[in-house]
Amino acid sequence: MRKCVSILSGIVCAAAMLFAGSGIGTAAGQIQTPERILQASVPASVAFTSNAQLWLLDGGDPKAKPKQITTSGAVEITGWSPNGKWLFYLHNQAPADASSGNYLWAVKADGTGAFQVDQRKVLEQPKWAPDGQNFAYIVQSAQTGHADGTYSPEFVVARLDGDRVQKLREQKREIADFAWMPMGQRLLLSVPAAKERPITLELTDLTGKKLAAYRLGDPPKVEEGIYPYSAEGLTLSPDGKRVSYYVRVTSGSLSADGVSIQLFDLTKPGQKPVAIGEGLAYPEWFSWSKDSSQLAFIDGSGRIASENKHLTLASKEGIVTRAGQPGQADALPRWSRDGADILYFVRGFENAKWLGNYDPKQLLIPGQRIWMRDMQGRAQPVTKGPEGTADTYPNPSPDGKQLIFVRLDGAEHGSVYVRTADGQEKELIRHVTGEPGYYANYLPAWVSVHWIQSK
Repeated sequence: MRKCVSILSGIVCAAAMLFAGSGIGTAAGQIQTPERILQASVPASVAFTSNAQLWLLDGGDPKAKPKQITTSGAVEITGWSPNGKWLFYLHNQAPADASSGNYLWAVKADGTGAFQVDQRKVLEQPKWAPDGQNFAYIVQSAQTGHADGTYSPEFVVARLDGDRVQKLREQKREIADFAWMPMGQRLLLSVPAAKERPITLELTDLTGKKLAAYRLGDPPKVEEGIYPYSAEGLTLSPDGKRVSYYVRVTSGSLSADGVSIQLFDLTKPGQKPVAIGEGLAYPEWFSWSKDSSQLAFIDGSGRIASENKHLTLASKEGIVTRAGQPGQADALPRWSRDGADILYFVRGFENAKWLGNYDPKQLLIPGQRIWMRDMQGRAQPVTKGPEGTADTYPNPSPDGKQLIFVRLDGAEHGSVYVRTADGQEKELIRHVTGEPGYYANYLPAWVSVHWIQSK
């Protein structure tokens, strides 16, 4: 059985409660219809939210306009398939109803063929395999109604052929998180701790056959009540040899204030994990360099995302380099994939004045910009927005020369911008909206970008 205390889902679910009565929804309801501003080709498919609905834009066609996909409920963007043919999103038809849930949907890149992938509520985030066809997710099974509030999760591995879903594996078992191995034919599962069982990683094939198991420490002392419970936010290095993760404890409140960040070498199962920091358990705050030599992550305790959060790097051996600046808060590190090793991230002056004084028209981190750090450790801002704006959600092109990001003009409203190879910043889409998330983490992201590479 499993209780709904996962830091990957519980924190997101709590976002609405944090700003209850703050005006969220009211402000979004007054926004205008999204419109394309830049009439030039941008080699990317862009998914974004506006007024809680999903929109798509074909950036490559200068004449294409934003296309609305959903018209009711609320949408959370999950992400593009690696081949860019499909987009996954979670749809909640009645977000104001606490008993409602998210259901997994897929839509083609051109905005056609949307369909519901599974009739059951989806727990956590579905994940695409590198091949762009296989994917996996966790659902709430039909076994519900337990007196202690628990439910039985079911792990599903499937394949999308055309618009047909073929189930490869359905298994009822306790899984805290999972990640695809680089070739897309194996999965790394996180099994939570229990009496006489430590937190464990399991390597399986698509059918569920166990290929290897990795113990992350010793069995917990369950009689103490609060103990390390699970490895979550599994993020594999591109070569599949190492995995970074957060160690959640059995207290949701303690986990929300920061947990241990660890690195484990799958090629050396006899060695212990290396603790590299402490931070909020957001997998979006992990990013591996293309050559698997460095992990960029955000270090810093406290649930407020707009203070005491600093860019940090760890070598594959676990040697830590601090890359933050005093008085500034960092978020969302992103390495470029194919070009020079360039690391983009978000940085702005710390600010918590919005606590207890939230105004959707005001920025939570005024003047926040997208920064770039090179291999020599030199960091500088690369976006230069006007006063009264803040930049977030860096999406670098594979070669690192272009950048798509969101420029906020309020806590819940902004525009999608493109920074071109010559350094110009051009507004692509006006009127994108979303929520500032849990304590200003701005998750889930309002935008998802699939860059289209020339052949």
